[in-house]
Amino acid sequence: MLRNKTIKEPEEQKPQKSQQLILKHTEEAALTQLNRTPIGLMLSALSAGLDIGFSVLMMAVVLALFHGVFPGPVVQFLVANMYSLGFMFVVLGRSELFTEHTTLAILPVLQGLTPIKKLLRLWGIVYFSNIVGGLIFALILSYLANNVHLLQSWALAKISSDLISHSWMALLISAALAGWLMGLLAWLVAAARETVSQIIIIWIITTCIGLAGLAHSIVGNIEVSAGLFNGNISFIQYINFLVPVTLGNIIGGVFFVGILKFSHTSLSGKEEVIDLEDHTERK
Repeated sequence: MLRNKTIKEPEEQKPQKSQQLILKHTEEAALTQLNRTPIGLMLSALSAGLDIGFSVLMMAVVLALFHGVFPGPVVQFLVANMYSLGFMFVVLGRSELFTEHTTLAILPVLQGLTPIKKLLRLWGIVYFSNIVGGLIFALILSYLANNVHLLQSWALAKISSDLISHSWMALLISAALAGWLMGLLAWLVAAARETVSQIIIIWIITTCIGLAGLAHSIVGNIEVSAGLFNGNISFIQYINFLVPVTLGNIIGGVFFVGILKFSHTSLSGKEEVIDLEDHTERK
């Protein structure tokens, strides 16, 4: 006796978002944040500054756990994979991260939808709150170092000393590349339709930042201030790190992603309108 078999039709694949749709969604998301109350922005950014500290915690733990067990490059790769952890908490949790807004928040300004003073207000609140949250987390790390399993002060010291060993210009260029990648992360996360895709994007891009040793102002703030609280670096070294890295992140996010993505997306949209008009006239 033949059984009736239910034949499943293949599911239609969701079309990729167009550049114009991605731009529209990112502008809407940025406008929402630009119009938030200062206290709402501050609390969200403070949360991001705290949450992203788990990247530094796990980097130090993995470094202490595998140092001397595996070859140096293998340990470096494992540590870099921990770099993405805090970013997943922040990006998927929709907390406000300064290096995302160097790209996202500038889009409504370029479109003429909001004045630049609102952009500067958002940057100031988010950056300051990210830094404060990071300093709190770094203080917790420095207090717990050598007092909890596998969190060692020498690992925190190595992470911070590696970052401050570069020149001012090297930090600036390195941070510009990191800001560029963070801008791409914000754009690609907006383009992704599923959470799994977003997780993969976050992991790939932030692991690249960690593996290449590029300077990120918010994570770097925690890495270097942990060394400051442990007495491994001076306050001047901390400032000499934070200033060029912050400037570099802004340059990378604003110019290499924000302005370029906005420009070519706007131009492609105009070209499509012209093509459509020409096609209509021919008919």
